[in-house]
Amino acid sequence: MVARYSGALAFLQTQHQSAAGILVAGDNSTLQHEYLPLMGSGEILLGVGFSHLRRGGKPIITAKSVQSGYLFDGAVPWITGFGCFQEFVVAATLPSGGAVFGIVPFQDVQQLGGGEITFYPPAQLAAMNSTSTVSATLKHWFLPNELVVSVKPPGWIHAQDKKNLLRATFLAFGCAEAGLDIIKSAFEKKSLSFIEDAFNSLQAELNSCRSAISKAREQEVEFTQKLQLRAWSVDLATRIAHAAVTVSSGAANYSYHAAQRVYREALVFTVTGQSSAIMEATLARLTRNFTPKQEIFFSQAKNQRQISYSRAIHLSHVIDENIPLWEGDPSVEFKTVADWKKDDYYLRQFSIGEHSATHINAPISFHSNGVGIDEYSADSLVLPAVVTDIQDRENQYGEIGNVCLILLRTGWQEKWNDEKAFFNKDVRGTMHFPGFGVDATELLIEKRNIAGFGIDTHGVDGGQDTSFGINRLILDKPRIILENLTNLEQLPSAGITVVIGILRLRGGSGSPGGVIALV
Repeated sequence: MVARYSGALAFLQTQHQSAAGILVAGDNSTLQHEYLPLMGSGEILLGVGFSHLRRGGKPIITAKSVQSGYLFDGAVPWITGFGCFQEFVVAATLPSGGAVFGIVPFQDVQQLGGGEITFYPPAQLAAMNSTSTVSATLKHWFLPNELVVSVKPPGWIHAQDKKNLLRATFLAFGCAEAGLDIIKSAFEKKSLSFIEDAFNSLQAELNSCRSAISKAREQEVEFTQKLQLRAWSVDLATRIAHAAVTVSSGAANYSYHAAQRVYREALVFTVTGQSSAIMEATLARLTRNFTPKQEIFFSQAKNQRQISYSRAIHLSHVIDENIPLWEGDPSVEFKTVADWKKDDYYLRQFSIGEHSATHINAPISFHSNGVGIDEYSADSLVLPAVVTDIQDRENQYGEIGNVCLILLRTGWQEKWNDEKAFFNKDVRGTMHFPGFGVDATELLIEKRNIAGFGIDTHGVDGGQDTSFGINRLILDKPRIILENLTNLEQLPSAGITVVIGILRLRGGSGSPGGVIALV
């Protein structure tokens, strides 16, 4: 929340909290009792100066053990809070490759023994100059054992970076929220629908990113996944900040404009606590291994649209012989017709029902004069989409737009590997699973003119409707129907393009589908 309104204050706060964390994890109980209560009350403000430990190559500040303490020599390139913090925790590299941490004054001082610490004028940064970030030089500075916080082994800071990889994302999130505030304000002033669309899409992505990171912190996911999430937060904050500049028009060029502050703070938070692994992940996210194939063009009506995206997500289940099957549907079968040992290549034939696995229904399945799946135009299979609980979405974002695919996320996909749970039959054999209601379906077709419906259960009708009333209603118009979708929880609420891959079965009542979401 603090970073939303003041990146400078949030950054200073993190320095003070980092110093407290170092003290808590340290070995000097006397310092802990002396400093921590006063730091908690704000009577002592303590900064940090040890980010240089992340640098490779020859150490820029070293320490050697002497009688009753350590002797420091070198430079500390980045210390934030000059004039705000009274002291700071400094770190220097030992001959063993480890590091010694200690408390030193945050002002020019000459020791009686000839040691000195000197600070340079505050750096002129792209943002947050009020934090007064300076560099310092320590010459033969004696740190007595009484002020030694701890001695850490070689590689300590890299281990900490891995452990705390997602901790700094709150700074990016606060910056992103500030950018969204600007975008929302611009829409309220200019009443341009595309600004609102951008706001909704970015807000949904922010919620999705925050939720994914929260789950990752709870579940302790793989380090590579954490890197991707950290890079996503950086990328998202900078895109939202850029959008804030965009909607502010020429006024954003003024140095005092709010969009300028947010944009420049996003740049600072991009490199805050950055390791080489984070840098690599961020660059991979920003470049996204671009190839021309990632730009998809298609014509709709008389207009040509360009789709850009940062992620592609499978919405189709993997097909095997054990997938849940509707009662009476043909079984899924695979037969090997060529193998490596005998034929020097591998080939199978397979059989599957037209309405099995993740699939699309065609009008001919319920209307004798309806079109078959082979008659669907390519244009009709590339659609903007929203993921929704219908009432909640319209309360939050406004009415669902025309020619849009609505995807209903029920969470039923979690039961996919358990056929009994997926169909959920009672003692009389009646199935129970969620679907669309008649009123909602009619509203979405007649009032919202949506392009189609998708759901993560085996039917848009719901388990108890054996008449397939919702299917008949939708296909009568006709509209798209997608069933047995998966991974809907990975999608934002808006800003999605869905690409539906079909088998063009002549006269087909439907087709198993390869459905991909671009976000």
